[in-house]
Amino acid sequence: MAARRPPNRKALIRSAATELFLERGYHNVSVADVAEALGITASALYHHYRSKQDLLLHAVLGTLDSVDALVREAGDLDEALRSLAALVTGPRSAFAVWEREARNLEGAQREAIHEREAEVVAHLVPLLRAARRELGGPEAELVARAVFGVLGSRSRHRLALPRRRDQQLMFRLASAAAYCKLSEAGRPAGTGPAAPGAGLRIPRREQILTEAIRLFDERGYQSVTMADIGEAVGIVASAVYRHFPSKTDLLIAAMNRGGERIRAATEQGLGQAKDPREALELLLGAHIAVSIEHRHLVGILTNERDQLPDKERTAFRRFQADYQDVWVQALGAILPEREPTELKIIIHAVHAMIYFVVRSRIADQWPDLAQRQSELGMAVLGKA
Repeated sequence: MAARRPPNRKALIRSAATELFLERGYHNVSVADVAEALGITASALYHHYRSKQDLLLHAVLGTLDSVDALVREAGDLDEALRSLAALVTGPRSAFAVWEREARNLEGAQREAIHEREAEVVAHLVPLLRAARRELGGPEAELVARAVFGVLGSRSRHRLALPRRRDQQLMFRLASAAAYCKLSEAGRPAGTGPAAPGAGLRIPRREQILTEAIRLFDERGYQSVTMADIGEAVGIVASAVYRHFPSKTDLLIAAMNRGGERIRAATEQGLGQAKDPREALELLLGAHIAVSIEHRHLVGILTNERDQLPDKERTAFRRFQADYQDVWVQALGAILPEREPTELKIIIHAVHAMIYFVVRSRIADQWPDLAQRQSELGMAVLGKA
């Protein structure tokens, strides 16, 4: 007798694909890999999903649906934050598929994710405004995005505390962002600031690197070709090769530039500090400034380090460890009772919050976004 097809096969396929995308990354997973994980043929899988892109789309949408359900079922803000904290500290939180892999989608599929993400954020807004009646709609959306940034940080590292403490910490961090008091100054504006250097002629090599950085961040390194970069600059691919021998050389140059920007801003900020709290504030301000001015660079530093060759990847990990150590020392001086693992989780939460807000479509609406981010960041750092 032939085996019966399980009634939930489509959901099982999506779940298996999500697990593999989490474990290996989208570009390192094939449709055949997903089919093999379930013990079915690729043709059986195609009966439910048209392509690997379609699989990724539904994996991300499934994650967003799970998050949205917790928010919509919550009776109040604290209940929502506790449920979400439990979700992100659970085994293999699928937040990473939303945070890390969604940019591998193309065109209409990427737009569908942006729209669904906006819906999820919007569903948290009424809970925020019910708990904090002083918040206007724009402020509530900004805070909601900060909350999701904090929660999403757990998909970007492998640090962990005992489960109960882990959940409590993430609840406190998310709550610190949710209840952060924003100052009165600065309301959303219609447009963002003009691009630096607008109207100046930029050297061709710099144009190539700038467009490569943007494309690597928006689409993912593996999805971009030298021809794509040339087209963005307005030249043929062979002209790109005259400045950079390979796509890898472009990525190395981009990562080095990102590290240099962060290093310079950090040294400048810390050089002005008079006490531990001011050191932490200046360190936060430097990170925010780089994130706002060079958001595509920060995106690459966040998402593409594993694409580097071994030598450069090792050097970059050393830079990351040194940068984290500076933060641990600064935060540890304010919270001396906290163990290093806890301090690192807090720091990851703040960095992820900044990145999530800066990359959102509302970022350019806030002329004083740096001040908003600083208030949110210090709330999370100081009330953890």
